[in-house]
Amino acid sequence: MPAALAAGLAGADGWEPRLDRSSGGRGPTGLLELGTSGPRARLKRLRRGGLAGPIWRDRFLGRSRILSNLTGPLEARRRGIPTPEPLLLLAIPGPPGLWRGWLATEDLPDAVPLERWLGTPEEPAIVREAMRIVRRMHDAGIEHRDLNLGNLLVRPSSGGHDVVILDLDDARIHAGALGFAARRRALCRLERSTAKRTGRPSFDGWYVAYAADDLELAARLASGRVIDRMWIAVHRLTWKG
Repeated sequence: MPAALAAGLAGADGWEPRLDRSSGGRGPTGLLELGTSGPRARLKRLRRGGLAGPIWRDRFLGRSRILSNLTGPLEARRRGIPTPEPLLLLAIPGPPGLWRGWLATEDLPDAVPLERWLGTPEEPAIVREAMRIVRRMHDAGIEHRDLNLGNLLVRPSSGGHDVVILDLDDARIHAGALGFAARRRALCRLERSTAKRTGRPSFDGWYVAYAADDLELAARLASGRVIDRMWIAVHRLTWKG
């Protein structure tokens, strides 16, 4: 906190000049060293996504959705899920009933999107690790409501590669492990996003990696693959390019 205050992050005017307007994604981001011995933080202004994005942009009704940028990732980390640590959150009210927010998270300079590893010799091992982490997240009761290929990062480790999950701010936190329907929904969303970005026709190996040595789960997932493929084929008709 002293480093954040010294950097002028107590108000929006301390965050905005540090955001790079040319950065991609859902809005500009920036990098800041929090003191000489502190972590390097990635800064961003919080923005609405989905259908509400163009209307609400960076305004939120109430502050609970803004605060979830702390509570969701922190609870996931407490349950052993690898996700960047949230470091700072600034919430400012106005106009009445609406809030704006800015967030600083731990920067992972050595992490790259999983998509970059697809088609490489390392792909099978990295996909197995990614699905192991997704399975661990579901077993821990964390339901990622927008699990897609862009939310999986890969970083080098002493044992090979580690996978990190992003955007857990809107996660649903359950007392126990997720049920089968929620797992299947999440995997289908991940498959759909990956098919859209890569054009690949089949992802059966991803489901096998997710089930691992749970033969009953593998059989249940396999039994629904025909329907899942049909839904993805329908979605393909709406994709551009």
